[in-house]
Amino acid sequence: MLPINVKKFEANDDFYRGVLFSLPLVGLLLSLILIGLFYILPLPMLYKSLFCAIFYLVSYGFLHLEAVCDTIDGYFASLSKKDVHTIMHEPQVGAIGAIGGFCFIVLKISALAYLLYFEHYIAIVCAIVFSRFSLFFALDLKYHKDSHFIQSIQKSFHTPFLIKLLFLPFSLLTKIILTLIKKKIGFLNGDTLGFNIEIQEIIYLNIAIMLLI
Repeated sequence: MLPINVKKFEANDDFYRGVLFSLPLVGLLLSLILIGLFYILPLPMLYKSLFCAIFYLVSYGFLHLEAVCDTIDGYFASLSKKDVHTIMHEPQVGAIGAIGGFCFIVLKISALAYLLYFEHYIAIVCAIVFSRFSLFFALDLKYHKDSHFIQSIQKSFHTPFLIKLLFLPFSLLTKIILTLIKKKIGFLNGDTLGFNIEIQEIIYLNIAIMLLI
């Protein structure tokens, strides 16, 4: 949602690598804006914490939350043997997907507001950045044939083994989450990557809360 003036671009390898590397950097920028806004707003602490947590969701256009709703819809569609891929690509969101997405939002806002209220800013920055950094560890997996965007990223960049080794816990968590999703719905696509980012962010935020209470 940040106003960036790009007159033209070419969808080549450099572009797709740029998307990959910019995700954690955008996460860092958004987290710093979130914390800066929390500092300067002249509002009561509790209300300010909730306001800023909601602002963060708005700042990236609820992008990955839409993927959460679609993935939840796909999971429940798979239980009734429906065409999961078609359902996940429908423009509207099903009732179950909407309820599931709402639950994710409540968990996320609550965790962010708690950490803001008690001024645990480093935990917030780490959760937002590392959840997006997880995309680097998702490139080894196979995606649906119609997932052209992620396949283009895979062709443009291969995550070095040393990076995977240095960040082994994050790599393993990403593989576990995506493997479980694939087992349930039968494939991986852009929506499942968005779901992975959101659930990792919630996991990291809650780990921080458990360690800091």
